[in-house]
Amino acid sequence: MSKPKSTRKASTKIKSIVWSSKEDSALLTSAKVASSKAIRSSRALGITIKIIRNQELIEISPDKSEKVLRKISKSSVDLSDLKKGMILERK
Repeated sequence: MSKPKSTRKASTKIKSIVWSSKEDSALLTSAKVASSKAIRSSRALGITIKIIRNQELIEISPDKSEKVLRKISKSSVDLSDLKKGMILERK
């Protein structure tokens, strides 16, 4: 039995997707609409919402009162040294 000859490589490369500005704006618009609908329905149902603003985790109750749950520390990772495919470990 002979091995089949193959001129293609077994591994395939994933092509990068180039988004046009039209697609970007459509995606951002749909995300904005979805989040505003979620916030509106959460308030109507009496559910609290948690958001991140100015490095703080904030809980907003349906009556629009805000409570700071905790401060979020800034990452000490230098993002300029990161490369695609790196494995990160938490210390």
